[in-house]
Amino acid sequence: MGSAWKPLLLLSVISGLSDFAGAVAARPISYAALLRMKQDSSSSGLNSRSRPRQHGGGGLVTPDWPPFSSHPLSALSLLSSQEDYQSEESEEFGPVFILEPDDVIFPLDSTEKKVVMQCDARGNPPPTYSWFINGSEVVEEADYRYSLIDGNLIITNASEISDYGKYQCRAENRFGSVLSRDALLQFAYLAAFSGKTRGGVSVREGQGVVLMCTPPPHSPEIIYSWVFNEFPSFVAEDSRRFISQDTGNLYISKVQPSDVGSYICLVKNTVTNARVLSPPTPLTLKTDGVMGEYEPKIEVHFPTSVLAAKGVTVRLECFALGNPVPTITWRKINGNIPKKARLRKSQAVLEIPNIQLDDSGTYECKAENPRGGTSFKGQLQVYRYPLMLLSSLLGGQFGGIQLV
Repeated sequence: MGSAWKPLLLLSVISGLSDFAGAVAARPISYAALLRMKQDSSSSGLNSRSRPRQHGGGGLVTPDWPPFSSHPLSALSLLSSQEDYQSEESEEFGPVFILEPDDVIFPLDSTEKKVVMQCDARGNPPPTYSWFINGSEVVEEADYRYSLIDGNLIITNASEISDYGKYQCRAENRFGSVLSRDALLQFAYLAAFSGKTRGGVSVREGQGVVLMCTPPPHSPEIIYSWVFNEFPSFVAEDSRRFISQDTGNLYISKVQPSDVGSYICLVKNTVTNARVLSPPTPLTLKTDGVMGEYEPKIEVHFPTSVLAAKGVTVRLECFALGNPVPTITWRKINGNIPKKARLRKSQAVLEIPNIQLDDSGTYECKAENPRGGTSFKGQLQVYRYPLMLLSSLLGGQFGGIQLV
């Protein structure tokens, strides 16, 4: 009698596998249904282990493992999952975003000539989509350049004049609508310098000088460097020479004979990596004597008010002309300069990474040499993220206050 139960168990397993195959072929299983099956299985397994084992004449002893019907992939559970799946498929709900549009910087010299603003949402019934540019709804019929593919807005032959601005996607069905966050579409370009010949600059030895870059139209930011006499011989920055990444100008605090030559401003677009060179500016020395010592004069400095979004890196510039070459120092009024701050370019730049609210305050740079000293103070205010949207919309300027 000890082996009489084996054929019965084998038939039960075969029957269960048949039901299992039929259920799998009938319908795929939703993730939520599988989770419920797992919970049901755990509960069933615990109950089976808590039941007493049966004893008696000719009776069978139940095994220690749960019966086949309580297994997570049993035929009964799979058939039950079909109903769960059908229930989820028939459930109706309003739109929920899966993908919202992101900011886009589109190179005007791109060979692609198409801008894609992405948007995707789920809902039942499936949502329909519409788009807004600077608050006005896009009408496909009114402009052939606009087209909608699924939820994405395709802009053909995009131009800065007509297409720059804020974009929002709206998804809606009969249960409601949702409006996406703002996405800013900008255009990257770098025009050429004017071909007009630049006049020469003549100074005395020991005198300070500023060579103007006057960059061409561009978007977004550009990086400045200067070429001395011929490419690729670049001006090396030190305590005597400074290139401002705010103005693009080259500052030489104290000119010496080795500085005589031709200077060319080179600008590079940070998105497209395009580069253009300015016409040369000749620098010569006057022959009527050497400039004597004089006290420092701060020639370039950060704005009096700087508004910075929390988490960005802030760069404060300060450089002075003078003879002897001035020394630049920094301090925070009524506080300490953050330990994470770094001094760059012979202390002409104070760089504060990952700026936080408690980094706000009044910062001062001081230029000193044996002939005297001078200083400049400015207020740094740190705000949370939403101010960055204002900065983008206003091109980085708001009432004379620089936004970072």
